[in-house]
Amino acid sequence: MHATLCDLMMDLVQNSVEANATEIELTLTQAQGKVEFSVKDNGNGMSKETQDKAVDPFYSDGKKHAHRRVGLGLPFLLQTADAVGGKATILSEEGRGTLIQFCAEAKHVDLPPVGNVASAATMMLSQPLAGDLKIVRSTDVDSYTLTRGMLADVLGDLNDAQNLTLMKTYIESQEENLEKTGTSYE
Repeated sequence: MHATLCDLMMDLVQNSVEANATEIELTLTQAQGKVEFSVKDNGNGMSKETQDKAVDPFYSDGKKHAHRRVGLGLPFLLQTADAVGGKATILSEEGRGTLIQFCAEAKHVDLPPVGNVASAATMMLSQPLAGDLKIVRSTDVDSYTLTRGMLADVLGDLNDAQNLTLMKTYIESQEENLEKTGTSYE
C-alpha cells in the first residue's frame, strides 16, 4: 500500500504519461467530509480485457517495463478503497483514454494521509512528458487550478532548479490559502 494518497495520484499520473497521454487532468477534492480524486487522460486507453488484467498485481503487459512482471498501481488503488470502505472506478476505452476515480470518508481511521500536495504537484508538473497536465485542487470553500503550460509560460523551463523552487513555493502558498479558508482533512 502507498504511504499517502499523493503517492497513489503520482503513480496514476505516471500511468497516464506512459500511456502516451498529451492531456492529463488530476482533481483532488477534500470537501463535505470526503476525500476524492480522479485522473483523466487522453492516452492509449485499455480494452475491457486489459482492464481486467490491470487490476491483477501479478500482471504487467511487459511493454512499459520489460524487466518487471508486476504492476501495482491500480491494485493498490483498489486495495486502499476496499480497506477504507471507499470506492475506486476505472473507466477506459482503447484509443480514447482513461478515467480513474477514488472516493472515501476523510475521517476513516485506515485512510492514508493526503500527503504533501505541493511536493507531489511539483514533481508531476515538472515531468517533461506530462503533456499539459492540469491539477484542480479544492476544498469546501476554495480551490485553485494549475496547468503545466501556464507554469511554463510564467516560469520558463520547469526543470530549472530556481524555477522548480518558485513553483513549489507558489503551490505551497495555494495550499496554505486552502487551509486558511476551509477545512483541512489531512
